[in-house]
Amino acid sequence: MKNVCFQGTALSPGQRRQLVFQQKVRAAFSNPVLNQQVSQTIEFLEARKEQGVKPQQIWFFDTQEIGTISIAEWMGF
Repeated sequence: MKNVCFQGTALSPGQRRQLVFQQKVRAAFSNPVLNQQVSQTIEFLEARKEQGVKPQQIWFFDTQEIGTISIAEWMGF
């Protein structure tokens, strides 16, 4: 077992205030519905990963062209 000593690692009053503020804000923004949706999504993705299903491809190229497009082409003329 490793012994850890935190001697001399006290928080300054400003750091303590910041920590208390962060804890209050985190509690205020902790939406139970959002937390439930996130956990369900993670469970769903883990189940798909275990089944060996590839993840959905969200980003893809419509066209892949080289060069600068002209304003007329961009506007559809």
